[in-house]
Amino acid sequence: MNALIIDDEAHCVEALMILINKYCPNVNVIDTCTDGECGLKSIEEQKPDLVFLDIAMPKMNGFDMLSHLEKIDFEIIFTTAYDNFAIKAFKVSAVDYLLKPIDRQELVNAVQVAEERIKLQEQSKNPVSNFEQFTMLLENLQQNKEAFPNIAIPTLEGLEIVKVCEILYVTGDSNYANIYLKNRPPILISKTVKYVEERLKGHNFFRIHHSNLINLNEVVKYVKGIGGYVKMTDGQELSVSRSRKNELMKHLNV
Repeated sequence: MNALIIDDEAHCVEALMILINKYCPNVNVIDTCTDGECGLKSIEEQKPDLVFLDIAMPKMNGFDMLSHLEKIDFEIIFTTAYDNFAIKAFKVSAVDYLLKPIDRQELVNAVQVAEERIKLQEQSKNPVSNFEQFTMLLENLQQNKEAFPNIAIPTLEGLEIVKVCEILYVTGDSNYANIYLKNRPPILISKTVKYVEERLKGHNFFRIHHSNLINLNEVVKYVKGIGGYVKMTDGQELSVSRSRKNELMKHLNV
């Protein structure tokens, strides 16, 4: 997998190169750039599979650089020191990012996700442009409110944009999760329940079981037991683990 690193800080480039060489053997860094103009030229000439892109660069930041491209046919991993508000925008837009200073394991995880996406794109008859994710990210960053109304769900076909308020609950089995929606078929994704939970933080969702994440606004009944279970607005009954029962009661104001 051929990659570019675009970052105006030389020590950040060097540190990332060291981590990639040591822990990401499938990544071949073919070029490095210290500004957006160089980045645009290198992308055009090198046609990378993956770009590690710094956001805060002088003259032309990472977002400005991407907006100059006619298409984004490569994976992007943003490298950033952004605050919590912006990080939430990254999460709900299903965009990968690495907080500086970059953690080794987070780098490995992000690269693995990029590899999976590239494989899916190669196998797909109708590959999806990454422009949709980038556009949604910019929209979310521009919003001055705590919660975003939509979330991008990565599916085998690309991205499905879902209103957060339409999500009833999420159930999982190992590395797969089913997202159940109001008046729509469920969406199956090759992600864990924890992955979805992270992206729904601040939207009144609660993990009642290692396999069950619920929208607290959609609970109609709680039935006592060792852990008990909740009944949702669509009639579905979901188990509550004993260890999460007391916290659930707090969230339900009981």
